[in-house]
Order: sequence, then C-alpha cells, then structure tokens
Amino acid sequence: MAGTESLSGSWTGRFDYDNIVLGTPVSFDAVLIQTGSTLRGEVVEPNTFRAEATDTLLAVLAGTRSGSAVQLVKTYTDFEGSDHPHYDGQVNATATRITGRWHFLNMPGVKGTFLLARTAQAAVRKTVKAAVELAIED
Repeated sequence: MAGTESLSGSWTGRFDYDNIVLGTPVSFDAVLIQTGSTLRGEVVEPNTFRAEATDTLLAVLAGTRSGSAVQLVKTYTDFEGSDHPHYDGQVNATATRITGRWHFLNMPGVKGTFLLARTAQAAVRKTVKAAVELAIED
C-alpha cells in the first residue's frame, strides 16, 4: 500500500510547464530517502533556465509524506535563489510512481506538472523481459 512502502531509492522524473512559452519538459534523476514521514533527497537535471550556471543543475529535496500525499521543496545548490519550487504529489498504490503539481510561491505563473518513477522497477521489468525472451528462444 502506498501509505506504508518506503519511497527511499532511485527515481527518474520529468517536469512540465503549464505554459510552454516558459520552457519545454525537463527530465531529471533523483534519489529519495524516507525516514518516518520525513523525505530528503538530491536531484540532477540539465540546466534549462540559468545562463550563469553550469550545464547540469544540482538540487536538494526536503519534505514530508503522509499516506499517499507527498510535499517537497527543491533547493538548487548551484546558485542563490530566494524562491524554490514546491512539489505536491500523490504516490500510487504500489509506491512506484509519484505524480502531481509544482509551483513557485513568489511566481504564480511559473508552475506545472511532474512525474517520478522508480528506476529499480524499470530494471526489474527489463530483466524479466530478457529472461522471458531467452526462455522462448531455447
């Protein structure tokens, strides 16, 4: 059940802007650690919006989980910023996906949707598929 399974582990994700003029979808990798109801983690993503920063942006995540509800704040470590994106999402029943919305408190027009998926699940599916294909070939 989504309320009990830990969210700790590796995730891959994507965030989209509601207004495409502000940016195109961005893929990223994340690691989450859940301790009780506390979430923390790290994000690595391509730099799509800060000309003075490097090609890759790093950020830390801090937040909470209550049942299937997840709230995170992402703080970029590569530059100073007074406003940080807030993520409000829901964990699915198998705790393999988190979907929801993100926004900035001080920039109400900059917002969108996000999706996180466990990377371990993708690896397990590939392994099972490869084993099935080998068994069929034999």
